[in-house]
This record gives sequence, structure tokens and C-alpha cells, in this order.
Amino acid sequence: METSAARNAGLPIISKGDIPYIYTSFYEGKSCNANLFVNAWVPEQQVPPIVDNFIKSQGARKFFLIGSDYAFGRGMLEFAKAYIEKSGASIVGEEYLPMEGSDWTAIISNLKGSGADAVITSTAGGAPNVTLTKQLRGAGVTIPYGNLAVDEGTARSMGADAAGIFISASYVTSIDSAANKSFLAAMQKKFGAELRTPNDLSVPEYEGIYLYRAAVEKAGSTDTAAVLAALPEVSFVGPRGTVSMSRQHHAPLTMYLGQVKPDGSVTVVDTFEGVDPGEQCPNL
Repeated sequence: METSAARNAGLPIISKGDIPYIYTSFYEGKSCNANLFVNAWVPEQQVPPIVDNFIKSQGARKFFLIGSDYAFGRGMLEFAKAYIEKSGASIVGEEYLPMEGSDWTAIISNLKGSGADAVITSTAGGAPNVTLTKQLRGAGVTIPYGNLAVDEGTARSMGADAAGIFISASYVTSIDSAANKSFLAAMQKKFGAELRTPNDLSVPEYEGIYLYRAAVEKAGSTDTAAVLAALPEVSFVGPRGTVSMSRQHHAPLTMYLGQVKPDGSVTVVDTFEGVDPGEQCPNL
């Protein structure tokens, strides 16, 4: 798992060295390179389940967007904004805090005065998620809250503040499949009490190794050209189900709309199978 900044910095090195690069972190989309393959979600897969639920099931018409000021935060909310407006709702506010920022007071005040009936956030991982959510709850914000960057592990660390948050993920621990149950049992056996909750970052890393292995086996060698040619033709059945790469080097994924419970676990509200990543890299 790497940040968008790390990925972008590494791509010239990957190209120069001519080695396969399987990027396993969800990101803002449309990073294209002949050697790069992505097995994690992009905005086209993650945003619609939350927005559609808020509009169709909860009657939201006015959205407020809050993010961390970096590539992922802005990229995710840029897509969310366009999708919300395309769906017939409106944006009544869009504000960002620097990645290292922790005082969301002014933004929350603007949110409360905006008349918004839903809020969607995209922040820089754990600490901003925790501080923003704590401050939203402390300010009495109760409108539907969709978080584009939280996972079960982070939700558990938030405690009761996380209750009610809507998330959209390609992995939740409650997936009822033999592969997921076997994976969780093996992880528990190996790590015991030290096991951290598997999530949308760690599980694609695990699966990425096996996708590379499948490509090497199909190619019959580790030759870069042969492996790159094989990657769009192989699949792996893992905790998230069957994962394979498209010709545009991204993966169709089953997505889960979930809502966080007071204990930090996630209740699956709806399931969307085989969600296409859309037009990511049409020129590959």
C-alpha cells in the first residue's frame, strides 16, 4: 500500500527498470502506465453506492464536501461533486484542510450553516478521520455522513463516534464466503491478539501477490513482457471473491455499502457485484 504521491514518484523508476507494478491501494483514479496494474477501487466504484443511497433512500438534495488537501482528498471529491450534480442534487459547500491539520472547527461551522442534508468526507487516513469525526459528533452533526477513507479498523479506533457512518468498500470482514473465512482463520492463527482488522488496504496487498504469482505461472517465466501480457488474463479467488484485471489495468470489484455500528463493526446495507472501474486508461 502506498500513497498517490509515492506511486507517482515511483512510476518513472518502474518504467526505467521495466518491472511489473501491482498497486494495491484505493486511489483517485486514472493513473496509467504500461507496467502499472491496480487491484483496488477507484471513485467510479466507491462513490456511487453512498451518493445513491443518500439521494434515493434518505432524501438528500444538498451535499457538503470535506477533504484533506492532497491528491486523494481532492480527486475523490472532484468525482463525488460531478456524480452528485449529475444525479440531480447540489453542492452547498466544499472545503479542505491541509493534510497535517486537525482543527476542523471552522469548516464544521460552515457545514452547519449551509443547510446541507448530507456530508461526504475524504481525508488523509487515520488521524484526520478520527479528529474530523470526533469534532462532527461533538458539534451535534447528525445528517447522513459518508466517509470515503475509513475502514473497519479505523472505525473501531473511533469508538462510538463512528456509529452511523456510511462506507463503501470492496472488503468487509463479514463477507460470507469460504475464501474469506479461511483467510480470517489463517490470519487469526498466525497473529493472534496482535491481528489488526483486515481492510480495503491490507486485503488487496495479499491478493496482489497471488495475482502476480498467477501471471508468472501463466507466462511460464518472470520475464516482464510475458508477465505484463498475462496479468489481464489471470484471476485469483481471495477474500474479496474473484479478482481479475481489465485491459485498462484496473479491476472490476464487488462493492459493499456498509454502516458502522457502535462497536466499530460494519453492517452491510447493500451489495453491488462486478462494479466496473470505468474508463481509466483507454490508451493502454
